[in-house]
Amino acid sequence: MNGILIKNGKIVRENAIYAGNLLIRGNKIADTDYRGETPTGCICIDACGKYIAPGFIDIHVHGGGGYDFMDCTVEAFTHITDIHLKNGTTTIVPTAVSSSFENILKLIEVYKESQPACPTMYGLHLEGPYISPNQKGAHKEKYLHSPNREETEKLLGAGKGIIKRITAAPELDHMREFAESMLSNDVSLSIGHSDATSDIALEAFEYGFSHVTHLYSATPGVRKINQVVKAGVIEAAYLNDKITVELIADGKHAAQDALKLAVKIKGADKVALVTDALRPAGTNVTESWLGEKIPENRVIIEDGVAKLPDRSSFAGSVATSSMLLEKGITHYGLSIPDTVKMLTETPAKILGLKDKGRIKEGYIADIVLFNEKFEVCDVILNGEMV
Repeated sequence: MNGILIKNGKIVRENAIYAGNLLIRGNKIADTDYRGETPTGCICIDACGKYIAPGFIDIHVHGGGGYDFMDCTVEAFTHITDIHLKNGTTTIVPTAVSSSFENILKLIEVYKESQPACPTMYGLHLEGPYISPNQKGAHKEKYLHSPNREETEKLLGAGKGIIKRITAAPELDHMREFAESMLSNDVSLSIGHSDATSDIALEAFEYGFSHVTHLYSATPGVRKINQVVKAGVIEAAYLNDKITVELIADGKHAAQDALKLAVKIKGADKVALVTDALRPAGTNVTESWLGEKIPENRVIIEDGVAKLPDRSSFAGSVATSSMLLEKGITHYGLSIPDTVKMLTETPAKILGLKDKGRIKEGYIADIVLFNEKFEVCDVILNGEMV
């Protein structure tokens, strides 16, 4: 059986970095400390001191390379997954922005059509439409509403096994019933774009919500409501040790000390770094769209982030996972092992993937090599060079 031997690298594994050689056989990691001769038929790569890490896992991404998943075409899916793969994302969760229900159903069908051409995809994440108008961010308010039985049944009928996560606001009507239906069909639930106070959020964690979408972004904390001080989603996430969170680590959405606080309180094994990338990710454009290419969805790109044209809100990031790696270390001051863990092992656990996210014997050989400037140099997907 042919394979790949990566020699003279610095392997990022668990909480340490060590010099070593990595042997890949087929699509699996065979040896994390190989010391023998190059096996017959093996491709040998001299890493020349580069870091060897697991492939990055992005659980929240809307687009890239000039395309958005809401374009609902196989071409869009293929271009987006390709541009993020080149930047180290070997597992990607396409994310829908709030839209008409018909568009969401179409997205599910195009996902199915695109699967053969997009091997890095792992299910869909629906961000909305069951979110709060008060915390809508760049989502269009006309699409936002509470869940209902008819839509729930249609989503489960069309997206069973494909919809992996839904971001929702637990303060909306009928949310407990919605959660029960989704959880019984292996769809995980995340609090996001929510105006919930901590008591509502903590209760939602008890009946099944397990994650918080882009903490600090449309997830308010302590505030006064009718002159009574209330805690919010942020504090609830910190109070429940089981809850995982994600942060947009593009250097814009999450303040340095706020992100470091999340890591200090939750630990790197409970914090995932996500791009929340829009269609301009991986490009140099100054104007783009959030979701469909229509005038009302126009966004501008300035200061390294997407904004609504009136600059009233961020509209998402233009990041790739390679940017998150660099920003995590140089901007946020995180260690290399912790940054890598939050891009790999932690999101793998959130998705329930048991054979990805670590440099470990028997795991799928999704590998990224990056240099001392934290630039992605080489990507291996399922045991093959990209």
